[in-house]
Amino acid sequence: MKPLHHKVALITGSSRGIGKAIAERYALLGADIVVNYTSNKTAADKVVAFAVSQNVRAIAVQADVSKVKDIEHLFKTTKKHFSKVDIVVVNAGLELTGLPSTDFTEEQFDRLFDTNTKGAFFTMQAAVKNISDFGRIIYVGSSTTGYPRPGYAIHGGSKTAPLYLVQVMAQEVGKKGITVNAIIPTAIEGAGLHTDVTDDAPIKKFIAEFCPMGRMGTPEDIANVAEFFASDLSSFVSGQQLLVSGGGVA
Repeated sequence: MKPLHHKVALITGSSRGIGKAIAERYALLGADIVVNYTSNKTAADKVVAFAVSQNVRAIAVQADVSKVKDIEHLFKTTKKHFSKVDIVVVNAGLELTGLPSTDFTEEQFDRLFDTNTKGAFFTMQAAVKNISDFGRIIYVGSSTTGYPRPGYAIHGGSKTAPLYLVQVMAQEVGKKGITVNAIIPTAIEGAGLHTDVTDDAPIKKFIAEFCPMGRMGTPEDIANVAEFFASDLSSFVSGQQLLVSGGGVA
């Protein structure tokens, strides 16, 4: 029997990039899948089709995690179709970099914090309210939270607060056997800002110097860690932040 057989996994922002890789990995492991997307239904449907090809059930649900009512709809729809939810991956997020601390606008600040901070907080809150005992809550953060760099103020700032919630929530739900952990990826080729990165892109040179393994991470690297946090192997691991950086310090 596959390790996630009979489990229901909800992954926010899973029509592309890291979220897609995690959703497809969980399908391969036997979980029923909820693919969340904001606007690209075609991409979400392709992830659903892949999951179904693995003989698991899957649905796509449109929801903007910056809106609490949409988050509530997402969980309500999940439970309507599958009666439960066992694994929640809080992955949806926006990226905006290259802005000095003196230059970002109120509109840019609100847009990032509404999704990356408010969205993560209320998604994790909804997860706790709806998840089965011995469930798994996994937050996907950013290595910028541990490696401050010029131009990353609002991006890294918006990703910092949820890490605190991970640690608090792990203490609050531990008696139910629920674990709450964070994955902290470094620059991931094929996701977010680096979806279409070229071989001569500056990030490639930076990573070659920064990372002992000399390469950028991949969505599959993050799916590997998400597999561990969703499995029984991590049943006594909670409140942790796992940096996935190929040996880089942040």
